[in-house]
Order: sequence, then structure tokens, then C-alpha cells
Amino acid sequence: MITDRFGFGHTATQRFSTAAALGGICFLLALFCLQLIAVSGAIPPLWLPTALMTVIAFRLNWADAALTLLFCFISVMLANTLMTGLAWINVAYALVNLLQAALGGMLLRLLLNRRAPLETLYDWCKLLLAAGIITPFLGGFLALWLLGGNGSFFATWVIAEIIGMLAIAPVCLLWQPRMLRQQVSRRQLFETLLCIVVSLSACYVALRFLPWPFTFIIVILFTCAVRLPRFAAFVVFLVNAAMISVLLSLQLVVLHIDAVWLSHTALWLPFLLILLPSHMMSLVMHSFRAEKAHISESELRFRHAMEYSTIGMAMVSPEGRWLSVNDALCQLLGYPQAELMQMTFQQLTHPDDISSNVAAMQRILAGEGDSYLMEKRYIRRDGETVWANLSSSLVRNNKGEPLYFISQLQDITELKRTEETNRCLMERVTQANAALFAEKERMHITLDSIGEAVISTNEEMLVTFMNPVAERMSGWSQEEAAGKALSDILHITRGVNGARIENLLLCALPADKTATEVDEELVLHSAHHEQFDIQYSLTPLKTEEGRHIGTVMVIRDVSESRETLRQLTYSASHDILTRLPNRASFEQQLRQLLQNISGSQQHVLVFIDLDRFKAVNDTAGHAAGDALLCELSTLMLHHLHGNDVIARLGGDEFGVLLPDCTLRSASDLIQRLINAVNHYAFQWQGNIYQVGASAGMTQIDATNCQSSDVMSQADAACYHAKHNGRGQLQVYQHHHASIVARPASALTAAEVEKMPIRLLSWAVTPPGKTQSVSFYLLEVERLADASWPLDENSWQNALQETALQLAFDRNLMRHFFAHYAQPLASKAITLALPFTAAALRDEAFVTELLALLHASPLPPAQLIVVIETAALLADSSRLPQTIAQLKHSGCRIMLQNFGRHLDAFNQFHGAAIDYIMMSPDLVATVHASLMDEMLVSIIHGQAEKRQIITLAGPVELPAALTTLNTIGINGVWGNAIGERQPVHHLVQNSYFAIK
Repeated sequence: MITDRFGFGHTATQRFSTAAALGGICFLLALFCLQLIAVSGAIPPLWLPTALMTVIAFRLNWADAALTLLFCFISVMLANTLMTGLAWINVAYALVNLLQAALGGMLLRLLLNRRAPLETLYDWCKLLLAAGIITPFLGGFLALWLLGGNGSFFATWVIAEIIGMLAIAPVCLLWQPRMLRQQVSRRQLFETLLCIVVSLSACYVALRFLPWPFTFIIVILFTCAVRLPRFAAFVVFLVNAAMISVLLSLQLVVLHIDAVWLSHTALWLPFLLILLPSHMMSLVMHSFRAEKAHISESELRFRHAMEYSTIGMAMVSPEGRWLSVNDALCQLLGYPQAELMQMTFQQLTHPDDISSNVAAMQRILAGEGDSYLMEKRYIRRDGETVWANLSSSLVRNNKGEPLYFISQLQDITELKRTEETNRCLMERVTQANAALFAEKERMHITLDSIGEAVISTNEEMLVTFMNPVAERMSGWSQEEAAGKALSDILHITRGVNGARIENLLLCALPADKTATEVDEELVLHSAHHEQFDIQYSLTPLKTEEGRHIGTVMVIRDVSESRETLRQLTYSASHDILTRLPNRASFEQQLRQLLQNISGSQQHVLVFIDLDRFKAVNDTAGHAAGDALLCELSTLMLHHLHGNDVIARLGGDEFGVLLPDCTLRSASDLIQRLINAVNHYAFQWQGNIYQVGASAGMTQIDATNCQSSDVMSQADAACYHAKHNGRGQLQVYQHHHASIVARPASALTAAEVEKMPIRLLSWAVTPPGKTQSVSFYLLEVERLADASWPLDENSWQNALQETALQLAFDRNLMRHFFAHYAQPLASKAITLALPFTAAALRDEAFVTELLALLHASPLPPAQLIVVIETAALLADSSRLPQTIAQLKHSGCRIMLQNFGRHLDAFNQFHGAAIDYIMMSPDLVATVHASLMDEMLVSIIHGQAEKRQIITLAGPVELPAALTTLNTIGINGVWGNAIGERQPVHHLVQNSYFAIK
């Protein structure tokens, strides 16, 4: 509960208004108390303003408190003036109240927690001490010194302040601005109002008609304290105190005091008798409710932990009966919960394990520990035996008497089967060794020939045998290692620079299990300073009688497989040819840079496009082009600083990120880089070739930090540099954007739907029969007018909004069915049509697509719908529904850009997918990268198991085509098979397709 506000706003007007409102409340309280004095005559007053001011000084910050206390000070003076007329003594009274409240607020700040001031009875005692005893007495002494008076005046002052503090301070401490609304929402307001009415009526009756009335009033208020929440109870106490004060002041109730010397103050002492115990009872009940809620919450957490646990959990009586079981245990044992609750664990335990289980329980019940662990067998309902790892703890009550066991059961059946298999195997080997010495020699020969390191030790863990692989990996010969401790000859660490693992073997292995230790990060350091990534296992050797006679350690060198994994990880973020980061890695670093930009920080993004590179590629061949790209990558890298980033974005395009760099510094740096490229002489087979570079850059700052925007700007500037004569550097200007493409913010859905487009097609053929076309893969070329195509990269950067993607796909769909459905159907040509995820998620688009398909002469089987793999993996609800609709209508489904996420096969239903197309970055280097070739083979194998056709493209080189054919890829496309051609040429020139 936060108590630093009485609903204060954040603006000066709101603060002033709230302070004035609190001052008004203080005025009303002072007027009420002064009126009681006026009508009662000599009866001591009940004084409430000081208590309110004390709480204000405690709850508010000093600035708000000072302003509010000023209003309260003025309010008290006005109330005194209104009742007694103008006099300096009114200022003195108000000043004493103000000083007393300020002192009380400071003491409360020292003693109470401002966020939860009245949580316990101890907090209430501190409130009573600080604001109910110390400050009233100090205020009384100060008033006596300033205003004069006698002992009766002092006693009256102190009693009035104490009663006022007890009556209203708890209410003010607990009040929150939204408390009334919470009372209504929780349906507590009606109960509170009812208690107020009933308690007021009962107190009135007790005062007027019953003897010893305050005794009855205490009972009434005790009832309210027990029944109501803390705040509501304090409100009831305040209202009743106010009513009693009014009755006493108006002399509607007359109390007879025999002691004359107490007659002025004793009349108000019963207030303390009804307020003090009522307050204490209310706080005791609050603590009781909080503890009860805490216990309920703990019970709920325990119940949820048990119900939702993935391992079997149960509460078992000391007699063995199930008291509570979770679903995991029911699944483990095969019984429904109701039937299982009627049984004992002894009925389900394997007969051979009952005695040991019961003995363990008896030891715990006898006080020999609190828990036990064991592995035991259970008999399932279907008669099958299952192994479980049982962990059971005994819960006792406060007297130490046992209540129940909390048991956890984890299924280890498969582990036990594996261990049993290994144990039987090693026992057979041991028996063979004991029977024939020749078998031992034969085993040694076998161990010498395998590719894994094998080390045997005796029961004292001293080395007795090492095969040649173990000698090579450890750096110790068998003669040198014989008789030495295993930990002395094997230096194994976790990681290359990790701490050495001291305990490789267990001194006393359990009789019914083997010990196995496999860790992916284990590194073996040989005596010759070589390092091997390893996995190892430990198996005990036993005699026929089961006596432990040694251990066999098998070490497997996994350096090659781990290096393969590292290379796969590296290839996912780097260009295989140039070893530079690839486009995905570059865009990720750009996004991180943009996310962390702040203040006046500036960065520069540069796009570099090689000039005349295609001429070198066409003249000298792709090998020369690859060599040129590598040399220029090294050249450009040498011109950059250590924290600069350069990446190959694709083809002859490069991207550069210059963190914490101004445009002027970047211009000088990139200009030197471009000059170096322009003057670089590339030698290939006796010929010298020269290329150039054009670059476009844009400034990144806090006002220009959108990834799509800055990439479009750099691309536009680079485009402008190339069209201004090549070999130049161009800084982005706003008018450059119109040269390449209109930005997304300037396009509307209606414009995109009417944008002229041209459909192009790639022939998809088997890699071994490139003359036999299976179907055609469609691409879309966007036109600024009827003849000029837009730059594809700029368009992709601009087209980011979902609405524009949907509009463009609608344009593609309508254009296709209007112009090509009839001729394609007449020639039985199958075509793959790509759509974005935004379109396929839209119900209206899918409905229109199916309607156009059914209305057209094109058979649904001749239409393959192409979907991005990443979009399908990210959307597990809507896209699968769309795929089901398309499949039901007769269409086929293709996933494109299927890359390195092999777990994707487990995330979609194989029967729904007909084709998968490999990611282009895998296809580009499949002939040169063993990692990519392995990955493509794995993907093809997984797809083949699911009867999914695999495609790869674009294939540019014959070597890549040969590799894909060897792997067994079903279909390929690209320049190595045939050039891309417009669809209208395909329709005009092709013959009827033969299926």
C-alpha cells in the first residue's frame, strides 16, 4: 500500500486544489470540535485537526506537506476566529497545533513504514507512543507555556489530543483515493454502512438506557473489529466516537463522576476504554486474516505444483494409502484417480521391493531422518512393470506426530533397461575373460583396433590397460601409465580454459547400475599439449559373484562433430565465399544499433555496389568473379576501423556500418575505400581487370532510426551514385527517394492494387533431366510504368506495411486470373504462385482467391501456392487453416526459403505440405561448402521420409547442379537450367504439357 499521496495530482493546479480540500476538511473538523466546546461549556473537547495534520506531515512529501499544513494552519485560525472572534490567541492555538503535528509527522516517519504504516499491532503501538502520547504532552506543555493556564487546562488539552488522534489518525493513515470504489467493487460498502447504522443505534441505546454503557459499547465495537476489514472497522470507531462526543456535549447522556478532581477529564476517559481495545482487536484480526490468506496462498501454490508437475506426486498416509495423487502419477501407473485413491502403495509395488520400501518408511516414522530415496518397481494396471525413482519426505505436526508422506516418482524404466543391457554386456565380457585367457587377448586386439580410447582400472582405480587410441589422446604410453591413478594421467576440463575435473570415477559404484558421464564441453588435454573435445562413459567390471573388480572408461573424440557444429553456426551468419557477415547478420547488427541509439549519438549506414563486376564475371568466368569478390572484401576490410562492420548483402552488393561516426568522417573514409577499389588491378590468367564501386550513405540519429527507412535511404543514395556516372559516393538527400521507389508512407492500398506488374517464370526441372519441365515458378516484376521495372531492393524496403502487402497480392491474384488462367489451363501448365503471409491470413483475400479459382477454367491441381517458411512457423493458428482450405480445394502447397531450422519439420503437419524450396544461401555454396551440402542432404532426407518434394534454386553453376543431383533433390531452377522468361511468352511459345 503506497501512502505518500492523498490523491495529489502532478500539476501545480491539482496540488493546490488537493491541499485546499484538505485544509477545508481541517476547517470542518476544527469547527465541529469548537462547536462541541461551545455547547458543552466546561466539558473538555474532542480535538481532531491535530491528528489530521500529523498524518498529512507523515504521508506527503515535504513540499506537498508544507503547502497542505499551511492551509490547515489557516483553517484552524479561521475556525477559532469564527467561534471566538478576532484575537491573537487564535494564532497561538493554531501554531501549537501546527508544531505538534509537524513533530508527530517526523516521529512517525522514523517509526513507521510509509508504504504500510498499520500492518501489525506493533505499528499501532508506535503510533500511540509517538502521536498519541509524546506529541500531545509536548503540545500541552507548549500551550501551557504560551497561553498560560492550570493543571485542568493541561489535562484537557492532552486528553482531547489523544482521543482525537486515536479516533481519526488510523482512518487517515489507511485512506487511499480509490478506496471507496474498491469497497463498492468488492461489495463491502453495504456491510460497512450496515455496521455503522447498527453500531450507532446500539451505542445510543447503551448510553441512554443501560447501566455501565461503555462496557456494552466495547462489546459492540469488538464485534465490528472482528467482522469488518481494518479500514472499515476504524471508520466505524470514528463515527461512534463522534456520536458519543455529540451526545455528551449536548448532555443527552449524563454521566455522574464522584471524584471532583477528575470531573473535567474523567468524562472523556471512557473514550480510551472503548478505542484502545477496539483498535487492538481490529489489528489483531487484520494480522489473522493476512496470515490466513498467506496460508491459503501457500496451500494453493502447493496444490498447483502438485497438479501441474510433470513427474508423479502423491500424498501417502503412514499406513500406505494414497491421500492425493496428480495426473502424472495416474498416467505412470495406468489407473484413474478415483480407483487409485482406493488402493495402497503396497498393492502396486513389485513384490521384491515391498520389504525395502516398508523398512525405509518405518525408519523415517521412527525418527531416523525425514526422507528417503530409492529406486523401485511398480505394477501398472496393464500388468507391465515400470521402474521409478522414489523420493519421499515425512510431514509431521507441531507435536512431532507423523501426518503424511509427500512422494515424488520419476519414470526411469528406459534408463534401467539401458543400464541392464550395459550391465549384462559387461558381465558377459567379464565371464569370458575369467574362462579363457585367449578371450582376453582377443579383446585386447579388438580394443586396439576400435576408434575410441579405452582405459581399464582395477578396484583401486589404478590404470591396468590402455588401447593405442587412449595412448595417443592422453599422451601416455601403457607402460608409463600402468599402476598410476586415472586422475593423474587424464587432464579433463570443462571448456578449454576451465577448471580441471578431479573426480572422474566413483570409489564405490552401486551394485545394480553403471555410472555414465557425458558432457558436451569436456576437453581432454594430452601430455603433448594437444586438446580433444571428448565424451566419456564409465562402466564397472564385476565377477560372477557381483564383486567389483575395476572400471572401464571409454573416451570418444568428438572434436570433428563439434567443429562441424561450430562451422554450421558460423555459416548461418557469414557469407561462405568472402567470410564476411551475410545480410541477415548485417540487418541484425543494424537493428541492435538502432535500438540502442540515444541523444546526440550518430552512426552512418553505407551501401556499396561494384561497377562493371558483371563484365568480369561474364568474361573471365564465375571463378574469377569469386576471386575478385574475395580480394575486394579484404581490401575494403583493411580500410575500415576495428569497430566498423562490413557485410556482403548479396551478389556484388556490400553494406557498411560506421558506429559513432559523423557524415564528414564517414565521407572521407568511404571515399578512400572507393578510390582504392577504383584503382585496384585484378589479375586473372594473365589479364588485368578493373572494376569500380559506387556508394550511398545516410546518417543515422535519434530522428532517423527506422531500419527500413535508413536501408531505403542508403539504397536510394547508392542508386543515385551509379546513375550519376559510377565510381562515386553519394550522401542521401530527400529527393533521391523518388528516383528508386516511392516510400511506403506515400503509397496507398488503392495505388498498389492498380500498379502495373509483369509476371515472369522460371522452369523447374529434375536436376538430371533439365529438358523435362515439371512446372514453372512465377516471379513478379513491379513496373513504374508499362516498361520500366523498379529496383527490387528499394521496393522490398518500402513495402513493409501489411495493408500494402495485401493490396499488392490482390493485384497479383486478379492480374493472374484475368490474363493467364485460361491459356495456362488450355496448355495444362502448372504454375507456382507466391503470396505473402499477410494476404493468406486475410479471410476476404482467401475467399476471393478460392472464388476466382473455382470460376476459372484452371484446375486447382495446376496451382501451387507458395508460402514463406518463417511465416508459417511464426503463425500456428491462421495460416494452417488457410493451407487446409487450399488443400481441400485441390491446390498444392510449397514452402520457400527453407533453411537451417531443422526443427521446422516437427512444427507442421507433413501431409499439408507438398514442396519445400531450399534457402538460396544454401544452394549458392552447396558445391563448395561441406557444411551446406550436409545440411541440404539432411533436409532432403527428412522431406523424403514425409513424402515432400524438395526444390533448390537459383542454381547458377554446373557444379552446384551436379551436387544437387547427387544429393537427390527433386527439382531445380535458375540460369544453369534456363533463363527467366515472361509468362506471356511461355503461353505463346509452349506446347501442351504432358503429365
